[in-house]
Amino acid sequence: MLGGGKEFPGTWQRALLPMSLLDALEAGPNHGYALGQILEARGFSPIKGATLYPALVKLEAAGYMDSTWEDGDGAPGRKVYTLTGIGRGHLAAQRELWSFFQDAVLRP
Repeated sequence: MLGGGKEFPGTWQRALLPMSLLDALEAGPNHGYALGQILEARGFSPIKGATLYPALVKLEAAGYMDSTWEDGDGAPGRKVYTLTGIGRGHLAAQRELWSFFQDAVLRP
């Protein structure tokens, strides 16, 4: 939840989830649950696994991220996602489009 008791509308969250996941991965490799936590810290409502993991699968299928399996020490293993070069290029293009969109919406 954002400050002042405001929340991002669900439609915004769904639309921005792919770009936000790529942005969260830009800082370095991470696993799905941690990515969801990062987005929650940024103001997203809790992201259900049924929403998060299919989005990650689609991003990986598009070549925007890779994954490796990390064994857990006494805990279950997990997939760790890494942003690819193609993903970095896509993220840069999406940020540029977002900037144009933001300018159009916020124009006085």
